[in-house]
Amino acid sequence: MWGLLVASSVDMDIVGTGHMSAKGGHSPVVSALIRLTRKKIAMIALAYILIFYVAAAGAPLLVPHDPNATSFSTGAAVRDGPSAEYWFGTDTLGRDIFSRVLFSARTTLIFTAAVFLTGGVVLGLGLGLLAGYKGGWIDTLVMRVGEVLAGMPTLFLIIAIAAAFRTRIDDLSFWISDHTPLGRTDADALVDYIVVVGATVPFAWIGGARIVRSQALYIREADYVLGAEVVGAGTPRILFRHILPGVLPLFIVGLSGGMAAIAGTEVALSFLGLGVDPPTASFGTMIGDGAGPQTFKAHPHLLLAASLPVVFFFFAWNLLGDALVDLLEPRVSSQ
Repeated sequence: MWGLLVASSVDMDIVGTGHMSAKGGHSPVVSALIRLTRKKIAMIALAYILIFYVAAAGAPLLVPHDPNATSFSTGAAVRDGPSAEYWFGTDTLGRDIFSRVLFSARTTLIFTAAVFLTGGVVLGLGLGLLAGYKGGWIDTLVMRVGEVLAGMPTLFLIIAIAAAFRTRIDDLSFWISDHTPLGRTDADALVDYIVVVGATVPFAWIGGARIVRSQALYIREADYVLGAEVVGAGTPRILFRHILPGVLPLFIVGLSGGMAAIAGTEVALSFLGLGVDPPTASFGTMIGDGAGPQTFKAHPHLLLAASLPVVFFFFAWNLLGDALVDLLEPRVSSQ
């Protein structure tokens, strides 16, 4: 998907600079959004993503039971099937699976937001803008580092980084719980997030930086950018005032195609025991609890309730990303 966006951006007129017109007098972005609303599958995918994130953000208010309350405190049967009280059933400790699915979605929301802001916006957008506008040794350095990282087995390296640093910062959770209002459980969860996000960010900026650099290379030759340089505008002003509006649409579209992969990283690490540890809810640990042929045969709700919501989430992001890429292809934009 990143490669398709790079190829499309070469043939497109610069978005948001006044060189690209749309039918009906609409701006290119508004015209693209109108065409997006006509794609039923894309709108269904967008609706599911919004519901997923709203449910994740409101999880503490929406859960019918304490997601960490076990059968010892509630008296609920372990591995019980769906019922009127426990909609998705209970897990191996008697915890409400529906409540844990909502909090697992909250974990996914926190992780994807953190990686998006640090790896996507700060590194991907920032380094891409700088490399595309300045060129020279800065461009060479950024792109060569990105190529080296892109050529490595990403998931394997993330697992290695997460495993190596996890054992070294356990004391951090003790310090946090001793010097902040956070309790021991919340401090452990915070450290888990730091480890997983820190292991993912070094690889999350590469695709976005390539997209931004590709578009910035063309925008920097525009007359209004050259004029800004002539009147003495500084680099920060040129980057954020003149080049950023032109690269932002493509950057957002490209990043939407990678959101499923970002969320899948946290799920995979938690499934392997290197991500978010219990009792913090995560789709990865829930899928691990329900995996296995004998467990699935006897208690299929353990795996289905944990895997289906996140699988639909991945699928929805991919469908939305493909629809947005289609809108930016020259043959579609010219219709």
